[in-house]
Amino acid sequence: MPVPLLDLHGLRHHEVENEVVRFLERHLHSGLFVQIITGNSEIMLQESIKIIQQYGLQYDTGYPNHVGRILVTMYDDVH
Repeated sequence: MPVPLLDLHGLRHHEVENEVVRFLERHLHSGLFVQIITGNSEIMLQESIKIIQQYGLQYDTGYPNHVGRILVTMYDDVH
């Protein structure tokens, strides 16, 4: 099963919040990992991380071969 992916390329900075919220809501508590592609934009990366943190989700960034990519764990410690 492929990991769900949200690619923010082509979006304006003010559109990021709504897109990330919709994406996270769609996959929340799915027990999966999802990926968010922010590209080289530090603003998109920080905006995405801010929203992920508001949901209390765990995430990782900075993979050597995946710069501009966030891997989000879509479940909490209760599961």
